[in-house]
Amino acid sequence: MKSHNSSSLVPAGDLGPLFMRIGVGVVFAWHGWLKFDGGVGNFAGFLGSLNVPAPEVTAWLTMLAEGVGGLLLIIGLVTRYASLSLIAVMIGAIVTVKADVGFIVQGGAGAELDVALLAGLFGLLFIGPGRLSLDALIGRKSGAQNVSHDHRTLVDA
Repeated sequence: MKSHNSSSLVPAGDLGPLFMRIGVGVVFAWHGWLKFDGGVGNFAGFLGSLNVPAPEVTAWLTMLAEGVGGLLLIIGLVTRYASLSLIAVMIGAIVTVKADVGFIVQGGAGAELDVALLAGLFGLLFIGPGRLSLDALIGRKSGAQNVSHDHRTLVDA
């Protein structure tokens, strides 16, 4: 009988952060584009109806964070900074839009997607972009630690 050990899974472990970055990044890049395509004024008007201060400025900052931040997550460049800006956007969205709606709403948009995206962003903030990223390619220290192939020692990423 062939024995399986966890060291054969190490290369596959590099795929986790990659899939997380791409999945979360695509959602944010797409939402940022939709807000831009719909017009800054329309989004600012929506924010104004929620009594968000400086709705024009907030609209631009949100669209940039989502659009550019989403693209940065996809390619894995300044991943933690992009995650931080998007965490701020998601907390703002949950507090201003979804707090009165609920978590799961039948026939509507509850906060479940927002919470899932927020969890993914916190995951990326803590684990970093992974080795399959531009951050790793250009030698940016992610601050995360990866377990070496023999799983007995920790090596700085």
